[in-house]
Amino acid sequence: MEDLNLKYPHLKKKDLVSPTNGWKIENLKDGLNYFFEIHGRYPTVKEVGIFDYLPTSRTIQRSFGGMVSLRKTLGLSGPSDFTTGDSRSNVARDGDLRAQKYEKEFYDYLVSKIPEMRIHEHKIIRPGDTAADFFIYTSDRDGIVVDLFYAVDMHSLGGVVNIKSKKYDEVKYLVYFVLVGNKNLKQEDIDVKIKNRRNQLSKHIVVLTEDNFKEHLIKILDTNKF
Repeated sequence: MEDLNLKYPHLKKKDLVSPTNGWKIENLKDGLNYFFEIHGRYPTVKEVGIFDYLPTSRTIQRSFGGMVSLRKTLGLSGPSDFTTGDSRSNVARDGDLRAQKYEKEFYDYLVSKIPEMRIHEHKIIRPGDTAADFFIYTSDRDGIVVDLFYAVDMHSLGGVVNIKSKKYDEVKYLVYFVLVGNKNLKQEDIDVKIKNRRNQLSKHIVVLTEDNFKEHLIKILDTNKF
């Protein structure tokens, strides 16, 4: 968090008790820029409400005239309004296409190594009611969770892991967050990033590059004969 504060000195975390209190325009600017760093774009109105470092969309509407007005005031690049026309369609389409491509490639790899009946796509994991990308059965009752994600850089990776980890904190299975689509981020750097987190990940959550997960999968296959 120390590096984050140096880069975004006005970053303010949402207070769940009083989420509308004390927001200044410099807090919002740093929050929007941090979101952009993680996702490669600015948030939609819906995403504002669930991002930890932005106030509610209602607060932005009441105090700053709404997202469109706020982004124009701050001079942020790109389309001002993600709720209309081509902007919203392009964001959704590009994200969906990228996710579909990575999931298909990953699934094709898994079925080349594991009997297809052992692979469950988009299984609801409880507690948390989270739809995991893949659940791989290692026995009739046990298995591992695989959640794919993309990150443009190490700061982005940290933000994505922060968001995802909350969904899986109470899950009883071993959970793998697998980085896809960016081979510039190396496992040794990821390990350092995770080790230096202020709030350590739960022991059942592991963050791996795609290549490292595939190496790890071989060990899992050796241990669990399908």
